Amino acid sequence: MFARRFSLLAFTIAVLLASMPQLAFAATRLIMVTSDHCPFCRAWERDVGKVYDKSPYAPDLPLTRVQMGATMPDGIVLDMPVVGTPTFVILRDGTEIDRQLGYENAEMFWWWLSAYKGD
Repeated sequence: MFARRFSLLAFTIAVLLASMPQLAFAATRLIMVTSDHCPFCRAWERDVGKVYDKSPYAPDLPLTRVQMGATMPDGIVLDMPVVGTPTFVILRDGTEIDRQLGYENAEMFWWWLSAYKGD
């Protein structure tokens, strides 16, 4: 009887721990709306995308890329439709809190993102 209860408790704890990354991911995140035909998206990928996951912003703002015209992930509420690429949207609990349209250079992108570090 004890072994059965312990197994159930261990299973419940394992499921809760396994779900924690999704819980953290849902709190605050960065969505990049992109297109394979967008030269500015390719420039962002070259300058920023290849190092984003190693940046100090990645833990607080995990990145999700969404193709232009594709359905947004479940639970995402945007203030207005996305009309161009790249578009970067910062979300908190699925709700848009800021948006950056376009990409000029890495310095400007990191500067814009810096306002949300640890937010």
